[in-house]
Amino acid sequence: MITSCDEAVARLRAVPGLSCCARPLFMLPLLRTGCLAAVLSVEGADAGWAGEFGPGGFESGGFESGGFESGGYGAEFHALEPASRVRDDTSLGAGVHEVLRRLGGAWRGRELALLPYTGMKPEWRTALEALGTRVAEPPVRPALPVLGDKRIQRAWLRSVGATTPPDAVVPCLDHRELRRRFGDRYVVQAPMGSSGRGTHLVTGEDDLHPIRHVGGGPWLVSGYVEGPAVNLHVLVSADSTVRVLRPSVQLTRVEGIGAPFGAYSGCDFAAPALLAPLALARAEGAARRIGEALAALGYRGLFGADFVLEGEEATLLELNCRMQGSTWLLGELELAEHALPSALRHMLELYGQVTGGEARTDAAGAVQLVVRHDGAPARVAAAPGGGLHRLKDGQLQYCGAGFGLLECGPDDCVLLQLPSPGMVLHPGVPLARIVARHPLTTPDGTALTAAGQSLVDALRAGFTLEPVPLPC
Repeated sequence: MITSCDEAVARLRAVPGLSCCARPLFMLPLLRTGCLAAVLSVEGADAGWAGEFGPGGFESGGFESGGFESGGYGAEFHALEPASRVRDDTSLGAGVHEVLRRLGGAWRGRELALLPYTGMKPEWRTALEALGTRVAEPPVRPALPVLGDKRIQRAWLRSVGATTPPDAVVPCLDHRELRRRFGDRYVVQAPMGSSGRGTHLVTGEDDLHPIRHVGGGPWLVSGYVEGPAVNLHVLVSADSTVRVLRPSVQLTRVEGIGAPFGAYSGCDFAAPALLAPLALARAEGAARRIGEALAALGYRGLFGADFVLEGEEATLLELNCRMQGSTWLLGELELAEHALPSALRHMLELYGQVTGGEARTDAAGAVQLVVRHDGAPARVAAAPGGGLHRLKDGQLQYCGAGFGLLECGPDDCVLLQLPSPGMVLHPGVPLARIVARHPLTTPDGTALTAAGQSLVDALRAGFTLEPVPLPC
């Protein structure tokens, strides 16, 4: 059983690691520990990441002393965005496939082990084989429809005792009938989708037109549930042990950050301490039962469970059977506490290597807030620099290099995921991700605090955007 970070790192470094993800940020715990040799992504790495996390970019010393062994460990970064100069809604599958296509013969003869944010897609496997690259993958997991199809998942969640919103699977979207069943507000979801893609809030007939145009039915339609949204990480070990990890409040419906309904807007790991303890305990109990049911089906690794807390009740919306957009931030907390990061445990468990040790579940100051471009397509003429900043006289003052929470002091923030000048932004894409130790939203995650609003205003003021002429 693996219980220390040093041992976990040694195991994961045994074969150079490969990760394919939407953005390198998601793999930060593995980058900080030198567990990756290559990252293929849609968005590019932030400024300075190649120098910090590339070969030779690590401090000497073991994990317990706050550094990592030197010796040439580190990752090379390959991304679509720096070449295309466009930030849009390119899917992960298409983006990584294009990156692989552009690698040419540079990877011939390489041997890598997949350390997956998401599983290997068939087209990636084919492209890697064409490059002459051998990639070891985790053992094949059983095919479980509950992992992907939201319609099947919702029914299965009820079968294991979870409380879910009232719902129906419908072949067509009739607003009059759906309003009669679910009220003036209801949620329509495509069968597949993550990070809010395919999730729509409907308040009138006009909201259904774009959903019907895209297609994707039959749809899952649910009653709208009001209340704080809470996410729980759960780790299912290879020996079927289930551990519920730190909860976080999901930031939702926040005005002024450009997020459409359902789009991932960030999280707050300190805010759960301010919510109803009984409702939170009920969410944790339900998450554990679901983990035990998934373990019995052969599932291994991390999954996330999204709840809405209503008074003292916890309503489960859905599962994310993978690493999540908040896993990297949880890893920053774990590294600061000299604990084995959940992201590393996830990788080891996928390969059948059992990890031990109980994780902390107490609240901790760690916040991320995604601010999006909310206008028409535009080209970035000027943008703030990434890294560590402090707000002074309403302006962001650069304080030095910063890659995540570990560099962040109590009054600082770190800016990540910034587009570079010359890049074209499509509507709804991230402008930046603000990372801080202090709260940026109210405890329920639905409105900016004064400090959060000041940071968002200062961030937007640092951008100069030029309209992109529409094609004739």
